[in-house]
Amino acid sequence: MKLFGKICSVLMFIFLYAPIAVMIFFSFNSSRSTYVFEGFSVKWYGELFNSSATLNALKNTFILAVFSALIATILGTLAAVGIFNMRSKIGKSAFMTVTNIPMMNPDVVTGVSMMLLFVFVGRLIGAQQYLSFYTILIAHITFNLPYVILNVLPKLRQTDKNLVEAAQDLGCTPHSAFYKVVLPNISSGIVSGFIMAFTLSLDDFVISYFTNGTGFQTLPLLIYNQTTKKTVKPDIYALSSVIFFAILILLIIVNLIQARSEMKLKKNAKAGFISKIAGKIGDWFDNKFETRAARVSVISFFLAVCIALSAFGINSLQNNQNDKYTELFNNLSGTYSTDYAGTELNVFNWGEYISDGDEGTLDVIDAFEHLTGIEVNYDNFDSNESMYSKLKSGAVSYDVVIPSDYMIERMKNENMLEKLDLNKISNFKYIDNKYKNLFYDENNEYSVAYNAGTVGLIYDSTLVNGEVDSWTIMWDEKYKDNILTFNNPRDCFAIAQFILGQNLNTEDKADWDAASDLLIEQNDILQGRVMDEVFNKMGGGNAAMAPYYAGDYFVMLESNPNLKFAYPKEGFNIFVDAFCVPNCVKNYEAALMFINFMCEPEVALANAEYICYTSPNTAVAENPDYSFYQDEILYPSDEVIKKAQYFHDFDPEVRKYYESLWEKILIS
Repeated sequence: MKLFGKICSVLMFIFLYAPIAVMIFFSFNSSRSTYVFEGFSVKWYGELFNSSATLNALKNTFILAVFSALIATILGTLAAVGIFNMRSKIGKSAFMTVTNIPMMNPDVVTGVSMMLLFVFVGRLIGAQQYLSFYTILIAHITFNLPYVILNVLPKLRQTDKNLVEAAQDLGCTPHSAFYKVVLPNISSGIVSGFIMAFTLSLDDFVISYFTNGTGFQTLPLLIYNQTTKKTVKPDIYALSSVIFFAILILLIIVNLIQARSEMKLKKNAKAGFISKIAGKIGDWFDNKFETRAARVSVISFFLAVCIALSAFGINSLQNNQNDKYTELFNNLSGTYSTDYAGTELNVFNWGEYISDGDEGTLDVIDAFEHLTGIEVNYDNFDSNESMYSKLKSGAVSYDVVIPSDYMIERMKNENMLEKLDLNKISNFKYIDNKYKNLFYDENNEYSVAYNAGTVGLIYDSTLVNGEVDSWTIMWDEKYKDNILTFNNPRDCFAIAQFILGQNLNTEDKADWDAASDLLIEQNDILQGRVMDEVFNKMGGGNAAMAPYYAGDYFVMLESNPNLKFAYPKEGFNIFVDAFCVPNCVKNYEAALMFINFMCEPEVALANAEYICYTSPNTAVAENPDYSFYQDEILYPSDEVIKKAQYFHDFDPEVRKYYESLWEKILIS
């Protein structure tokens, strides 16, 4: 039985820590891939400390966690004392029930309800912006409070009441008796409550997603938004590894201190090996630095060294960036000013959808800030629908947003967009005519194209026989359990609609029914429905085929050179993401300046190289130094592109109908 128990323990630890071990392993990968190891390198740790977005998100996460945990601990301790001293059993029971509700309530319900509350209160008091750092802080305090209360209450019950009475008999006031007797006895519960609150806040995603405001992004939100257009970068693995080892070292130190204390209590030679080591380390430190002042000096010295190294690194990076910007600024096509220096510009974009300085790329946001003196608050969204919902609710205010074509059409029709003064966007001349006067903005009044893309079929040539030229191969029984497809209704329906010869924007319910039936037939041979998981599946050779965006094909190709891309003969979807100014804009002139800067030839080139999507900017597409110059996948011929169709916005009734069909497809 002992052997069986040991085996079970080993298996349990493998199950718990194998994912962490894999993460740490890939943090040392020399390539960008997070699923194919191509050689040892520490470059992602260097990238981590050069990534302003990641470091800012980490800083925000720790600030939020510390403040929310600290406030929740103070309020929770006071609440626990109040509940403990209540004489009414009914009152105690009622308060404990209320305390348990935030823990029992699903996070998504708590997040949505708190967002609605903040919007309601914000409208009542006439706030300019309903969601901010303070709303997410209040939300975190709210869900942390019950855990502090439930950690402190048991310690209060364990405290001997006679000690309090004895202290008062000896002259203590009730307040001093609490601080001198009760507080020391419940301190372990308070510390436990603080640690739990800190941990929960550090890890929270759902509630933060609904209650965060502009310019404040936590690490969980950053990681989630990175997966909306691309896969998670290895520098996040490096960051996670650093956090893991920091916690591991902290636990080792705590255990060593505890072991040393136990050895001192026992004071015998039978102390364990760990206890002896801890004792020797502690004695050495005590002998070397006898006074508290000496110890503080040593700690301060190491902190000063760390701060100095950090400052040196930041200054070096800043100087390097300034050198790059000098060359960039000397070649600008447009005219820019510092008239709005000191103001803020709120930008709302897809995750991983701009050149941000990683791996030696141009940090275009930082460059714009240096050029104009305008501070940019840059946030990400995960879908057109979530972006639309936030703007529609009035909970947030943004100056520049980057929605897709059909969403631009919808927002324009609902008067959610401001007209653009193209006289102040001189670089609009670089936008290719094929991306002007499109259905969603026929008079070029509301948008400037940022990126374009197409959907095709990615397949593994070692698993698929011959060349592929049709969507129908995704229904071939020969590839059963090796076929992936989209996990969103519009893209998935489009494949069936192309096979059936339908218009992607049909409003005939019979057409949607026919497409639904065809997709249900496919269910039995699918390996799965995916979005960002497709990078791991196709890059690792774990599936034969998957429909996905052309730009992302090149990311997968780095990990799996056997992949090929095809535009099926039945047709394919084409889309455009464009800069727009919403009607909640607070800094209109700065927004136009930002859009103009993003259309600069060198800036647009940096974005195109980083994102790997089709650039509508002719200065990029016609540049021989561009990595995808005349590439037939990103820039297909007119003969190929004539088969493409755009998604248009739908009447709400049609949208509701195909969404109901999608639910049936998923459960069939």
